[in-house]
Amino acid sequence: MLKYLGYVCLSIAAVAQAAEIPERPVTARPAIGVTVNCNNGESIQAAVDASRAPAEIRITGICVENVLIRDKDISLRGTQKPSLDGIRSAIAATPALTVRGSVIATISDLSFSRSAGAGMAIRGGASMTLANCLFESNVASGLRVDSGAFVIANDSIFTANRGTSTSVSDAQFFCISCDVTGGVPAAVVTRGAIVSFLDSAISGTLGYVVSDRGSFADLDCITFDTPHPCSMNVSQFAALALAGGTANLFGAGDFSGQLIADDRGTVRLDGARQTATSSDGQPNIADALGEIIVAPLFDVQPPAQSRLRGAEAAHFARVLLTGDTVLQGSIQCSGAADAFLDPTVISLPGSTVAGCQHAGKQ
Repeated sequence: MLKYLGYVCLSIAAVAQAAEIPERPVTARPAIGVTVNCNNGESIQAAVDASRAPAEIRITGICVENVLIRDKDISLRGTQKPSLDGIRSAIAATPALTVRGSVIATISDLSFSRSAGAGMAIRGGASMTLANCLFESNVASGLRVDSGAFVIANDSIFTANRGTSTSVSDAQFFCISCDVTGGVPAAVVTRGAIVSFLDSAISGTLGYVVSDRGSFADLDCITFDTPHPCSMNVSQFAALALAGGTANLFGAGDFSGQLIADDRGTVRLDGARQTATSSDGQPNIADALGEIIVAPLFDVQPPAQSRLRGAEAAHFARVLLTGDTVLQGSIQCSGAADAFLDPTVISLPGSTVAGCQHAGKQ
């Protein structure tokens, strides 16, 4: 049994890592283009169509229109602040801004808010940087990224969107020093997408939904050193991983929210200490070959401890705790599920493990 536990610990250490941000392609410095004054009825789309790329269009006011940038390196920048400058869609089926195809550009200081549908969609081979943007109160998602797109966002806010805050499918999305709040998931990640919120604060009701084999999402509070708060504090689930997806809280410190690993999904805590599950007391759940893996974060010295507030495991699921992890609560196994606790695990008074064949064995 010692040999098996050693293998488990080595496996955990090998995969405990945050998403790495690849280098973004560069393009020629854009020429300063026209300034579109939405308050005077001018059109951003007309300026996009008339501009010779690479170019930057400056926007004053909120334009109510649907803008498409396709295969053209056109950057957009607000002239005041996001609450005053931006694009809004009145059509539910069409985002306020769609970027698709071979585009390398920057969108900055703009609002994509209060649209009848999504705020922004970035698709295809587009490689975009978003800076100081606001996605607020859209009827659908704040931001959609899919079909091979690559997006880095900095200092952006996602709040009160009614679909999801961010939706990423078959694409890569990295958000640095961002704030996400509301009653919908912070991110829905599918079809092998990679999502990382770095030094970002996620609050409200729901954290991550990560579905499909190869899909990955993390909250990374270690890789970047910024003054921005980094936290996960939600009232329902912090991470729901299913159908082979993986969610990771990496150096996240104290967090609140339930953990659910279902249908071969994996939820990891590396240097994350669970303070509460959900506001209605629902337990952490591992089901149908799902895994909850809890380990210290060794990327910092001394290693950052993790804590799990118990779990219910069923149908061949597993709960793995190692390396001075704290167990605060009960682990209950059924339906051929199992739990593995190495000898260094710290069980607080009142914590129990029941129905799990290997828990506590050496």
